[in-house]
Amino acid sequence: MIRHLPHSAIDKAEWDRLLLRCPDRLWYVQSWVLDTCCPQWEALIGDDGSIMPLIWRRKFGVDYLYQPYAVQQQGVFAPSRDDRTDGDFLEAVPKRFKYWDIHLNAAMRVHADRNDRLTTSTDQDLDLSSDATTLRAGYSQGHRRNLRKCGDDPPVIVRDLTAWEFVTLFDRTTGARFANIPKGGTVLLERLISGAMERGQCTLLGVREGDVLIAAVCFMEWEGRSILLKSANDKAGTDRQAMFHLIDRYISEHAASGVLLDFAGSNTPSVARFNAGFGARSTVYLHLVRNRLPAPLRWFKR
Repeated sequence: MIRHLPHSAIDKAEWDRLLLRCPDRLWYVQSWVLDTCCPQWEALIGDDGSIMPLIWRRKFGVDYLYQPYAVQQQGVFAPSRDDRTDGDFLEAVPKRFKYWDIHLNAAMRVHADRNDRLTTSTDQDLDLSSDATTLRAGYSQGHRRNLRKCGDDPPVIVRDLTAWEFVTLFDRTTGARFANIPKGGTVLLERLISGAMERGQCTLLGVREGDVLIAAVCFMEWEGRSILLKSANDKAGTDRQAMFHLIDRYISEHAASGVLLDFAGSNTPSVARFNAGFGARSTVYLHLVRNRLPAPLRWFKR
């Protein structure tokens, strides 16, 4: 049996306990992260402890499921999974949610229904079980060359960044380059980083020139997985090869730890090549759009 719980009925401590039982657990699905992204989120919980958050909002009187900014994957998380688990949960989603636009986690295997659209997205990760020398041997020649370019004057990497400082750099660089960041996206990003820092789940690394931050990267660390949530660098950071040095530093510091470094993408070819240059391997997760709107609206949302 799968129960639907409105937000007021969710026991957050129990939710987090159930999440920890799932081998496919992800940082994004902790109750505090969901609260930050969607204060009214609801839940599906199975008798076996499987869970699915329902991240929703309302527009023009229609309740719909959506993907919050900076949250890569959601969907069903299960302590064990059979051929019916994912489908049963998706069928249990309340019918009032007429439209879905969500990214499922990589463990899920689903088939498209009528009025569904399923597409694949790329994630990339790197197992940090090996020592630093072995991991660096897996870098591309281009990445090793870029790390050598600074010679005896590599960038000085700092850790005393604030969430505000990171997001300010992000907003004027990466945020300005990509037009698909939703309204309020960088505000949410700052709240997520601040919340993670308060809980010891975030590492920020950066490079400054004088007092100016020119490059930075944000890692979300939880349960043996480190997600490279966002990164940013300006022209000075690019000229100093700062991003190569920031990620190399993180890899070397966590070598032989068994941590899985999740690069959180990317479908953008240039970013995917950059990640692959550190030895990252590609995995696939699904983007599900389910459209059960009344006919005129359904045609409009195709």
